Amino acid sequence: MWSIIGHSLALAALERALTSERAPHAWLFSGPEGIGKLATAVEFAAALNCMRPDGAEAASLQKPCGECRACRDTLAGRHPDIEIVAPGGICDEPEHREHADSRDLRICQIRRLEHVLSLSPYAGGRRVAIVDAADTLRAEAANAFLKTLEEPPAGAVIILLAEREERLPDTVLSRCQKLTFRPIERTTIVEALIERGATPDDAVAIAAAARGRLGWAFQAFEDPSLLEERELMLDQALRLAHAGRVERFGWAREAEGRAPGIRERYLRELSVWESWWRDVLLFGAGGSEGAENAGREPQLREEGRLYTASDIVSFLRVLTQTREYLQENVDPQLALENLMMDLPTTGRLGRLATGR
Repeated sequence: MWSIIGHSLALAALERALTSERAPHAWLFSGPEGIGKLATAVEFAAALNCMRPDGAEAASLQKPCGECRACRDTLAGRHPDIEIVAPGGICDEPEHREHADSRDLRICQIRRLEHVLSLSPYAGGRRVAIVDAADTLRAEAANAFLKTLEEPPAGAVIILLAEREERLPDTVLSRCQKLTFRPIERTTIVEALIERGATPDDAVAIAAAARGRLGWAFQAFEDPSLLEERELMLDQALRLAHAGRVERFGWAREAEGRAPGIRERYLRELSVWESWWRDVLLFGAGGSEGAENAGREPQLREEGRLYTASDIVSFLRVLTQTREYLQENVDPQLALENLMMDLPTTGRLGRLATGR
């Protein structure tokens, strides 16, 4: 049975594929990080190899049984015919066996995957490749993958996972059956967290911050440091909104050192900022329902009085663009300094002081 919470439309499509004689061999699961794409892909892989209790292949099974050896091995991450590829993984090139610091999927990883898919299934079922962060495929890697996507070895299934499908070439998109993973209802996340042992207050707070990402919500429940980091980032967003240019540029200058994980840290921070400024816009318009940071209502009401809606909307656009820059090879410090130039200023005097 599926253990996936929500995503009923996606699961229904996968169930139809499991019983179809003409099921797609290449899939694209699209949606935000932590939304449940990887968990669903793993369970789909389990269903593709699921066996009846008597050992016969369950060709008509619509979902994984979760009890046979193939299901148990897949869900435990040890099935020999299920391959998960992600940035930083291994390849077969003798001079660079792994790329631990890489943010992109490389052509050498794709070549290794193609070789693995060409082998006969070890357990006699189906080869399944799950390509995580497929939207980081470099151009040469994506081009090298096209033939395999269009005509994979017999019985092989390929599942691409992507946060931003628009970054994938059209030639890749056209070869895949797309499933979009939408944010999960906040009440559903609250219920799931309470079932895991969260208090109602904690469940509500985590669900509000999760932005419909159940996987992130579970992580935050298990690791309170995620919420602690988020609170610090909200403090930073509020502080810099009222800071001078020197302090703002000092924040951006922290990216100068290119420390490991610096881009990822700033990407997380800008995501939190986006939630903050959307809430400021919401409260400035007199609303409050659906706020992701409702625990800071007094601050949000005060901030909502200080900015024009057009200034906030413009900054949100710049925030989105800056996150795109950070995911590419743009100098992070330069991108963040430009962001600081566009932070909204409070009132007419603030705009005059910055020449806006």
